Amino acid sequence: MKKLVSLLLCAVMLMSVASVVAEDKVTYTTLYSSEVTTLNYLVTSSTNEFGIAANLIDTLVEYDLYGRMLPSLALSWETSEDSLTWTFTLRQDANWVDGNGEVVAPVTANDFVASAKYILNAQNASSTANLLYDIIDGAEAYYLGTATPAEGEEPAPVMEWDTVGIKALDDYTLQYTLNHPVPYFLSMLTYVNFMPVYEPFLTEKGDAFGLATGNDTLLYCGAYYMSEFKPQEIRVMSKNATNWDADNVHIDEIVEKYNTESATVSPELYLRGEVDSASLSNELTADWLADEAKAAMIHPSRLTSYYSYFYAFNFDPQFDAAYEPDNWKLAVNNENFRLSIINAFNRIKAKTLLDSENPEMMLYNTITPPTFVEDNGVDYVNIGELAAITAKGADTLDEAAALAYKEAAIAELTEAGATFPVKILLLYNPNASANNSDQEAQIVEQQLEGVLGLDYIDVIIESGPATSYLTSRRTGMYGMMNCNWGPDYADPETFTDPFSEGNSYNFMDKAGNPQVEEYLALVNEAKAIVNDISARYAAFAKAEAYLLEHGFVMAFGYGSGGYTASLLDPFSAAIAPFGVTSERFKGQYKLDGYMDTDAYYDAYDAYMAAKDALDAE
Repeated sequence: MKKLVSLLLCAVMLMSVASVVAEDKVTYTTLYSSEVTTLNYLVTSSTNEFGIAANLIDTLVEYDLYGRMLPSLALSWETSEDSLTWTFTLRQDANWVDGNGEVVAPVTANDFVASAKYILNAQNASSTANLLYDIIDGAEAYYLGTATPAEGEEPAPVMEWDTVGIKALDDYTLQYTLNHPVPYFLSMLTYVNFMPVYEPFLTEKGDAFGLATGNDTLLYCGAYYMSEFKPQEIRVMSKNATNWDADNVHIDEIVEKYNTESATVSPELYLRGEVDSASLSNELTADWLADEAKAAMIHPSRLTSYYSYFYAFNFDPQFDAAYEPDNWKLAVNNENFRLSIINAFNRIKAKTLLDSENPEMMLYNTITPPTFVEDNGVDYVNIGELAAITAKGADTLDEAAALAYKEAAIAELTEAGATFPVKILLLYNPNASANNSDQEAQIVEQQLEGVLGLDYIDVIIESGPATSYLTSRRTGMYGMMNCNWGPDYADPETFTDPFSEGNSYNFMDKAGNPQVEEYLALVNEAKAIVNDISARYAAFAKAEAYLLEHGFVMAFGYGSGGYTASLLDPFSAAIAPFGVTSERFKGQYKLDGYMDTDAYYDAYDAYMAAKDALDAE
């Protein structure tokens, strides 16, 4: 099998526009504009921060370039008949190294116990603690026992660690005991909350562990170690020659240089060969595609991101009186009003800002992205009641339906005491300049008002705060907003989280709407099915279809795409829709020349042929 995979991978490489770099040391250089606030992977859930940890810390399992799960720090595993106890046998050739690449200690089962114990201490304020205490037996009681009670409340009982279902049976045998069967448990193991930490070093560093001050606040057991880190200057990750899988690390050095204007200056530096990737706005992409020489230096982006983008309606408005929150609340709770907005939205036109050539490729009609999970070869988005929604295709604009819903909404809302036009506070992210979010907001305004009329709606565009944009969403300071969600594990349940009870996305649970109760009941029914994947997926598909058909959210598709300027071979990267996989450089090749569009599609065809050959075995 390994020989076949190697041969197929070689075929993919040969189809690329340029051969793999043959120099002694391969360096990949890029710019970054936003400095991390911490290197402590045990507390963060920020992509900008765990993207670094993805390359520095290995996990129990990992994914390859075809999306297949493979052993990593765990060589093998088994589960009990009731699916509650998972036992992992660890490899004995994995080591911790320091910022010089020198071996410090072996990686053992206790390193995973120490990590969990740190995360489940509420005093450490880990943002991923809930992902452990939601599934690990005894973990929530232990966590609550470490928390400081609110004023006037009694403290929770302090629990001993041996009551938590995470144990090192010996140096190389690790055991997790769950509080309920979790069909997707293995896929969770690629996220930061299941990464190990060397306890003696953690204890020695104390509060200084993971500080973003230099490369000496962490130890490393991944494909790379941080050989240099000067905040707001440079980050260098060097190949860890002692790593158990060092032969699969083909780029020796990742150099990231700090530049607050990286989005502006990186294209010119890329043209001059000073950096190996660049940010391209849609306007710049169009200019480069019109120039034969520059067009040969860029290629289509590979859509491997499983972040789902959708327009959310806020059911609990907390914005200023000038935007008439009470009137908005009446309107947004009316199904015909929501459906009039959804059917009047030209998604294809909006997506031309990301890909003017093939905007349809950027769209899908569900919240869960295509190819996320499948059952017996059937993509989840084609299962049950989601199949008809998916089959509608990219062009979901229906002006006749929008106007019919408008007429019905006017009658119902007038009787309910609403006034027209309804003000719609449309908030956009000022930090998403590369995605043209301000221009997208203008397109949405023009499209909706053009179809539905200014007598019915008044779309008011506002920029969210640059330094705390997400706070606007979390506090309900919007009427309509482009939001996104990334999966935490391989199961449709993860895409129900933004709409769950107590959510900070659209607050639909505060609407007092019986349809919301019906949706939440459907989700709970799906969650309860743990031993029949087909029935589980069908139940989640039913719940998701209900959410979409009743207009509680508007699907929008991928959030990135178009063209990219990069010397990384796009078909050598590991892929998975969850965890930290997409942030890893391990396995990737740097090309010795640029890849153009034709070469991209040749390489894509070779990649798919190789994947199909593996799937057919």
